[in-house]
Amino acid sequence: MASLPVGQGPRALLSVTNKSGLEDLARALLVHDYQLIASGGTASFLRELDIPVTGVSDLTGYPEIFAGRVKTLHPVIHGGILGPSRDSFAETKELGIEPIDVVVVNLYRFEDALAKGASEAETVEQIDIGGPTLLRAAAKNFERVTVLCNPSYYPEFCQQLESHNGGSDRIFRRRMAAETFRMIEKYDQAISGWFENLTQTSAGLSLRYGENPHQSASLILPGSKLDSVGIQQHGGKELSYNNLVDLVAAVKLMGDFQEPCCGILKHTNPCGFGLGAGAQGLNRALRCDPVSAFGGIFAFNSEVDLETAGILAKKFLEIIIAPSFSDEALEKLTKKKNVRVLTVDFPAFLASTKGKTRSWGQLVLAQEEDAGFSELEDMKVVAGDSPDPQTMTALEMVWKVCKHGKSNAIVLGDLHATLGLGFGQMSRVDSTELAIMKAANQGLDIQGCVVASDGFFPFPDGIEKLASAGARAIIAPGGSIRDDEVAAAASQLGVTLILTGRRHFNH
Repeated sequence: MASLPVGQGPRALLSVTNKSGLEDLARALLVHDYQLIASGGTASFLRELDIPVTGVSDLTGYPEIFAGRVKTLHPVIHGGILGPSRDSFAETKELGIEPIDVVVVNLYRFEDALAKGASEAETVEQIDIGGPTLLRAAAKNFERVTVLCNPSYYPEFCQQLESHNGGSDRIFRRRMAAETFRMIEKYDQAISGWFENLTQTSAGLSLRYGENPHQSASLILPGSKLDSVGIQQHGGKELSYNNLVDLVAAVKLMGDFQEPCCGILKHTNPCGFGLGAGAQGLNRALRCDPVSAFGGIFAFNSEVDLETAGILAKKFLEIIIAPSFSDEALEKLTKKKNVRVLTVDFPAFLASTKGKTRSWGQLVLAQEEDAGFSELEDMKVVAGDSPDPQTMTALEMVWKVCKHGKSNAIVLGDLHATLGLGFGQMSRVDSTELAIMKAANQGLDIQGCVVASDGFFPFPDGIEKLASAGARAIIAPGGSIRDDEVAAAASQLGVTLILTGRRHFNH
């Protein structure tokens, strides 16, 4: 840590909903002589681990009030964060306001409340006020304060502590400030979208037609236009019922990946998926099943540039989806008069489409969103060798893609893209054979591929077919009474089998 002119050690404020990695972070801070300050739940968690901590209430002299709604909103806290330099605190020492050098905060789980279908009152309680205020203050004052808004940054920060004598460099602090403001923006968008859904009168938007041209159809929106759910259409024909069903499926697939990627869908099923930005992801997605991609939906989770647009312009397709397009790419693509080019605000659209409903006249089914992949943290290797990091990356990719295909679903892939896809068959063996056949039709080498299945293998036959085709690692939920028999077959065949304990059916 740099010299401390005011004659005191550094201090860190901890106030987190997600306790992942918190113990290791707190102990790393203590090694570098930090005093830890924490709000109620976080302080209790640390004390149970025998980690010394000062409660926010002890520091401010005020208890938490209104059932915890107000706890960190106090000049002693915010003054400690916003003071421009350590020397400047000489004027506030008599007020009890001293520097806070590190702020570790993550927010209430607002989107989880939406996904679970929480009541309006319960959802309001998940709107964090103190957390965003602390984060914004710390991010603004990045010249002196390090802000951490996500546990994923803790390990890198601990390395910073080691490398910078208990502190962090300016580049890291500035990058953390940018990540913080970006996260708060997404959080606020989810909240504003929820309020708009509550307050705006639902309106019906006429569509070109329904599933078939002889059927009329309409779209119910929180506002009167598509932009109320984050969609902007740049030319092309009007959207039909089927287009919108595919659009939802495509954005949800993209929403499950943080890394740049491209997905191609046909009748809501992925028919190709590739990791990589722009043309790289597109070309990887196309090699899997270019025949099915004809007339498909092409989705990207990063900006489409001119090179990518040049490839797309030569294809017959229905819709192109991306969060943004370069000016040159948009000009080129909008020349295709029938193609619907859509800019989609992913956070806003995903927030508007959380959960799932189906209706037949007066009969309506509703369910919460199938969100997240927590099972990947607790999965078990039940046969073969534990996967190396690259194999695990490939398995996670095919597992996420598999979630978005119709059951029964089988996905073959490598480190970068899907290789063979089998969806919507009446038996898992049929889907397995279809995926293998699709890869063979394109001349793709699947020796050493990885495989995902959205349901358990009821018999060893599916494993045997995959092993014979060249699969080396398979991920599936498990849950069959014959899991042990299936695992034994995988072991005998030299195939790694991972069971997650959680399935992702898509009917």
